[in-house]
Amino acid sequence: MFATFFFGAIALLLVDALLASVTMYIAYSHGHSRLKWFVLGMVLPFFSIFIALAVAIRDEQRAKAARGGAPAPVPEPGEF
Repeated sequence: MFATFFFGAIALLLVDALLASVTMYIAYSHGHSRLKWFVLGMVLPFFSIFIALAVAIRDEQRAKAARGGAPAPVPEPGEF
């Protein structure tokens, strides 16, 4: 019985770490801190992905408003 609980807990932690990594990637790709979002992903594993997506969408809307509705600049070849 202990082994079942132990391996179940390990599996749950692995899924939690995977979801936290997805949250961290979404936030980092939009210029936010990796560590803070990973910790948030570990604390709120399912909801943090939706929170990170909402923050990313909000950041994109703010950037678009700051440009006055103009499209985002296209990088030159070789730029990231």
